Amino acid sequence: MTVTHELAEILDDVDRPGDFFASGRAEFLAPRLEVEGVGPIALPLLPTQAKQLIKAATRPPYGRGADTVVDTKIRRTWQIEASRVSIGGKHWAKTLDGIVARAAEGLGVAEPVTAELYKLLVYDKGSFFVSHRDTEKSPGMFATLVLALPSQSKGGELVVHHKYREARLDLACEEPSEIAFAAFYADCVHEVLPVTSGCRATLVFNLVRKAKGKAPEPPSYEAEAEKVTELLRGWVGDKVPAKVDTADADGAFPEKLVIPLAHAYTPAELAFDKLNGADAAVARLLVKAAPQAGCDVHLALFAVWECGSAEYSGRENWHNRRGRRDSGVEEDAREFEVIEVHDGSKTLSDWRRPDGATTTLGELPIEDDEVSPPDALDDMEPDEEHFREATGNEGASFERTYARAALVIWPSNRILAVLNQGGLEATLPFLEELIGKW
Repeated sequence: MTVTHELAEILDDVDRPGDFFASGRAEFLAPRLEVEGVGPIALPLLPTQAKQLIKAATRPPYGRGADTVVDTKIRRTWQIEASRVSIGGKHWAKTLDGIVARAAEGLGVAEPVTAELYKLLVYDKGSFFVSHRDTEKSPGMFATLVLALPSQSKGGELVVHHKYREARLDLACEEPSEIAFAAFYADCVHEVLPVTSGCRATLVFNLVRKAKGKAPEPPSYEAEAEKVTELLRGWVGDKVPAKVDTADADGAFPEKLVIPLAHAYTPAELAFDKLNGADAAVARLLVKAAPQAGCDVHLALFAVWECGSAEYSGRENWHNRRGRRDSGVEEDAREFEVIEVHDGSKTLSDWRRPDGATTTLGELPIEDDEVSPPDALDDMEPDEEHFREATGNEGASFERTYARAALVIWPSNRILAVLNQGGLEATLPFLEELIGKW
């Protein structure tokens, strides 16, 4: 068993400190809710006032690539901006704080969190929103919180996807003394199924960390940390555990280890103290174990580009069409199938250190034997995928890209060998920094 297999098996035992979603119901004393242009709103929501809200609302847009468009085939609901919504009352602050605390705990966030009202959404019969991801709407935002106000409605379930898991959350809440809530990390793909009857109003909040602070505190993984330390020591040549063959089939040793993360991160949110869920737990373990084995650990963004041959399939998958329309995939892409990858590249960039210090590390390639587990990149969904029809003597072709984040480890005394993988563009800035220090 190679070091990439063994490391993956150890880290697979690290449970997430929380989950990718949290949901529930809370006791609710109706607040003082007013909307500009409508006036005070009674709860549970009455059909007559629902019509007034819709009359005062607008159709919300959504992002399609670099553009923002309105398309009721993708998103059919109504929105009222936060600036037009006033919500207060004697018990409201306590109610909201309690819900935010429960949501943060369910997501595995131990540090202080605040909720910023983003919009009031109104879903009448037939309203829905197809699969999409939320964008980062304010600095420090890491999740979305939805509060479903009491109303008589059915359907409209919130479906949240993360990797191979799915959570189907029912936000229908007819009981006047309760409010339903759901929270999920902003990078999760989610959709709102059609409302089948009645009308529902939801308050949407951005969940924001109040300060940088520490990452969510995972459980103690002392045994796993010791196993990782032992494995890494064998990898750097200190002592090779008998059951582990740190070399690959050709007898070569990987220069570095690349562990893809479970969640997606923008460059602005990529930091050790901002990791979510299981990523926070794994990073905390590696930051502890790696130095004891004489290794460095970094965070980085990795990009994958592939191109190759395709063929016309003659069919179209409606589920994929609906779920991936916002991802940059061309509309006719579902009529083709990938046959073979002819060329591609895998690179690491945008490096982050555990202590937050700056680094001169540039773009480095990812070798096939460096990924842990070895098949971690096999089933990734592309961020963009473009198919081209056959022309002349050329058959159909495709081109696709992926963008994710990863933890990267290498032996401290092999830094120059690692940088040499990227050529002079990677080694010269590092050597210049060393000369400056000397």
